[in-house]
Amino acid sequence: IGFNSRLDEIQAVVLRVKLKHIDEYNRQRRRVAETYNSLLEHTGIVTQYENHIGLHVYHQYTTIMPNREQIMAHLKQQGIASAIYYPIPLHQQEVFAGSDQPSLPVTEKIASECLSLPIYPELKDEQIERVVNAIKEALNS
Repeated sequence: IGFNSRLDEIQAVVLRVKLKHIDEYNRQRRRVAETYNSLLEHTGIVTQYENHIGLHVYHQYTTIMPNREQIMAHLKQQGIASAIYYPIPLHQQEVFAGSDQPSLPVTEKIASECLSLPIYPELKDEQIERVVNAIKEALNS
């Protein structure tokens, strides 16, 4: 149906240098994710799950939260970035218009409730706590 290509020569050069550090970057992203998981426990927010068969690299840290819009607005007010990477489920994309589309209520529910939080290797515990505290404030307002 299509393709997605976002890597140009300049990005390839930068990534070739960064590749030497990938294991440490992935360890640090797992640290950030574990901290989020711990701090968001008992909030009603569905956090990332690892089955321990393999290791997640946490390119994104996406949660499921029914009151996503309220939380996202509060994070924005606090100067904290968040993102909805896939707001429209694949089966509802324009490219599939006119085709027989299945009913996928779980997919549609998740697409309406998912929110990705900041994650990168250099994220400090204090910054993670700030994100989580802002989420908790939004939940309690």
